[in-house]
Amino acid sequence: MRRNYSQIKPQRTTYVTVLNTTWLYPEINVTRALATTTYKYTYDGDFITCPDIASIAGIYDDIFNSTAVSQPIDNAGYSLGVGSLVEDYGKELRFRLTSGQVIIVWRLVKQLTPQKPATVIPVPGNSTPNGTIGYITTFISYGRAALSPYPSIFDDVNLVKSG
Repeated sequence: MRRNYSQIKPQRTTYVTVLNTTWLYPEINVTRALATTTYKYTYDGDFITCPDIASIAGIYDDIFNSTAVSQPIDNAGYSLGVGSLVEDYGKELRFRLTSGQVIIVWRLVKQLTPQKPATVIPVPGNSTPNGTIGYITTFISYGRAALSPYPSIFDDVNLVKSG
C-alpha cells in the first residue's frame, strides 16, 4: 500500500510592537560583539552562558554598541516604533547563567513595517533598511528593574502576538 503525505506549510507568527521603542539586534552584530567582548562567556549557537549578571549586561551592551556603529543615524541602533509589525523566524537566542537559569530570550524576526516615512506609523524608529532581520527581546527574567544595578542596559518586552 502506497501512502501520500500532504505537506502543510508552517504559518509564520507575527508580532506587533507596543508601549515603547523596540530594538533589533542583527546576527552579524551579535557575532561581532562576541568576537571582541572582554566578558567571560560560552556560546553554542543557542545559549550565551555567563558566570554572572554583570557579564550578561556587558555582552548585551557590547551587542547594542555594535548595532549603534552599524546604524548610527538619529536614534542609533535598529529601533522600531510602536505599531511596527515583525515576522517570527522561529530561532531563539538565550542568555543564561552557568547555573542554567535563563535571564533573557531573544527571537529572530524580520522587520515588516518600514520606519520611514513617518506617515507609516506615528513615531517611527530608525531601523533601516526595511526587512532588517535581527533578534528582539521576548522574555526577561523577573523584569528589567529586578536586574539591578543594570536595568537600563536591558530591553523591556514590548511585543504582542498578532497572528
